[in-house]
Amino acid sequence: MTEIIFYTGIKDELPFLIKLSEKTVKLRRNACIATRDPEHSKSVSEYLWSHDPTKFIPHSIGADELTNDLTTLELRHDDGSSHLDILINLTPKTPDHFSSFQRLVEIVTDHKISIETGRERFKWYRDRGYDIKVHKM
Repeated sequence: MTEIIFYTGIKDELPFLIKLSEKTVKLRRNACIATRDPEHSKSVSEYLWSHDPTKFIPHSIGADELTNDLTTLELRHDDGSSHLDILINLTPKTPDHFSSFQRLVEIVTDHKISIETGRERFKWYRDRGYDIKVHKM
């Protein structure tokens, strides 16, 4: 069964995503980052490239870019992914394909809409018997 982890009280989603991405790369894990749409994928990718000029987070946008053993992060706005290890959800909904991953990470910021949709997703997973870990940041 997919392990579900909620990170709550996040001030800003993208700097926190950087921390998760760096940890994923350091641990040599693979992750799919679920985005809302192609434009969101592009803006997240640009942030991953520009957050710190002295660091590199290998990633690709969907299947359109070359993926290899060095590409540990894949940005997707659809349900297809070659990385079935970790799914990091940056969307306001429960991803249809989350159960094909070993771990699902939900990021809940301190914004009202994020808290409301986060609660809905939490209840949805709980009602289906998933064991949920919550980390308050």
